[in-house]
Parts: sequence; C-alpha cells; structure tokens
Amino acid sequence: MPITRGLILYISIISIIILILICSLAVQKTVGISSIDYKAPIYNLPISENTQRDIWKLCEANHLSYELLLAINHVEGINNTDINNIKAEVEQLVYIRDYWAKQGYSDETVFDLLLLSRQRGIDGCITFMQDNNSYDLDNYVQKVTQYKYYLEQNLDPPTSNKYWGSQVRFKPYLRNLANVEGHYHQILVK
Repeated sequence: MPITRGLILYISIISIIILILICSLAVQKTVGISSIDYKAPIYNLPISENTQRDIWKLCEANHLSYELLLAINHVEGINNTDINNIKAEVEQLVYIRDYWAKQGYSDETVFDLLLLSRQRGIDGCITFMQDNNSYDLDNYVQKVTQYKYYLEQNLDPPTSNKYWGSQVRFKPYLRNLANVEGHYHQILVK
C-alpha cells in the first residue's frame, strides 16, 4: 500500500505540474497575441522603417494621426528623428488638439485650429482669427493637409514644399472662441 500511495501521490504531483505548464504556455500565447503591434504603415520617406514604427506607436498611444505628424514634419522640413524630440512634438500637438476640442469645436475645425496653433501658437491663432474677417485658408494648413492626404491615399506626394492645390476659403460664420483670459473672442469657422 505505501508504494501505491506514493505512486498515486507522485502521479498526481506530476499531473499538476504538467497542467500548470500547459496553462502557463496558453496564458503566455494569449498575452502575446494581445500585445502584437498592428502593422504600422511604412512610407517612402527619408526616415528609417524602425523610426516610422516608433512614431506610429507614439501617435497610436496618443490618439493622434500618424500621417498628420509626418506631414507636419515634412512641411516644416524637420529631419530630426530623435525619439525624445518626437515625443515632445506629439505632446505639444495633443495639448493643442485637446485645448480646442474642449472648447466644443467639431473635429474638422479642431484640425484647422490645431495646425494654425502649431504654426502661430494658441494666442497667435486667436489673434490671427480676430484680425481676419475673411481670409484664405492659411498656406501652412493647406500644405500639411494636402501632404497628409497624399500619405493616407498612398499616392506619391509632391517632393517640393511649395504650395499645392487651390485656395480653400473658410465659410464666414462667426462663433464664440474660448473664454481666454476672461474674454470671449469671435472667430470664423468652417
């Protein structure tokens, strides 16, 4: 009997160990599946594929358009792909985007205000909007928007930073801008 009990105990322990190993492998595979990166789009740009993947991951984590960041860097002629600089740039864009989104603007308007604020700063954007009752959409906004479109459509983007396409005009609807420093401002919005 002692041998039978020992054998049963030994088989039970071995069975438990095998079961634990099988379960741990299944958990590891499940965790691996959930952490797989979606395939980042790689564009024909003077940025390495690894850097493009890193930029894509940063943008995804911050709910920011990857193509928008690439377009901004292209239009501004930014070639510094240091990840710390890119992180700072993403943080700045997210701050500006969130600032305008909290004011209740539509996504399309936030996009335009984000780009104007990127170029001029938030206060500069407000001043620009106040000083222009009717204006052609800013050249910078046009360039970034068009390059972003080329990337998203997988088209061969223009190689020059010169202005492409026709001018687009804001529709002249006045709307209250954020209560900035205790004052309501009027801006033109789409």
